[in-house]
Amino acid sequence: MKFSPEGERFDPNVHQAMYEKETTELPPGHVAQVIQSGYMLSDRVLRPALVAVSKAPPKTPPYSANDNSGDAD
Repeated sequence: MKFSPEGERFDPNVHQAMYEKETTELPPGHVAQVIQSGYMLSDRVLRPALVAVSKAPPKTPPYSANDNSGDAD
């Protein structure tokens, strides 16, 4: 049986992570994109799904009016 786990929580028993993808649409550790569907026979994995795993985007510090690190004197 073919399966495509987009949006599910990442499970290393049935998914193979290819890379991480920054997104705010899914919580970290979920399947953000399916690169190649997986196949199962009953409860046995024949081929794991190749997936991109979601991660949170980096937090940027808020801009400060007093921040003059780029100014040259």
